[in-house]
Amino acid sequence: IMAVNTFVKDCDDPNPLIRALAVRTMGCIRVDKITEYLCEPLRKCLKDEDPYVRKTAAVSVAKLHDINATLVEEQGFLDSLKELLGDSNPMVVANAVAAMTEINEASSTGKPLIEMNTATINKLLTALNECTEWGQIFILDNLSSYNPTDDREAQSICERITPRLSHANAAVV
Repeated sequence: IMAVNTFVKDCDDPNPLIRALAVRTMGCIRVDKITEYLCEPLRKCLKDEDPYVRKTAAVSVAKLHDINATLVEEQGFLDSLKELLGDSNPMVVANAVAAMTEINEASSTGKPLIEMNTATINKLLTALNECTEWGQIFILDNLSSYNPTDDREAQSICERITPRLSHANAAVV
């Protein structure tokens, strides 16, 4: 418990790397009794000014969901992840998509967390060009489940993802 208190304090550190490492470490402590201590620091980190802290916090939500799915839903962390889809930093968007994908796969409801509509598609396509290969894989996987409303929209999506089809990494293609 004393170590957890140190991590909670580190979530308020002026250095963003310390904040991110604190929330990541707390997310890796897979003990149910500690999850209640993680909620408030995680909430702060999801809204942090630094994108590295936000992207790390997004992954921590998925880890917390593995430990206590009910807590994640009750604390509104799924809504926070959905808000991160509109983040200005592509890595934050990619990690939010990855976290929601993991949560979807673990969920028994089968209801997708990401509401695929034109606005969401545009956010994902914007992030696609600037995130890492790992992020591109998660984004492309989610884009593949979308049914465009008309031919024009389908053509627009194809034009924006075509450069990914000639990627050196086969996993992206």
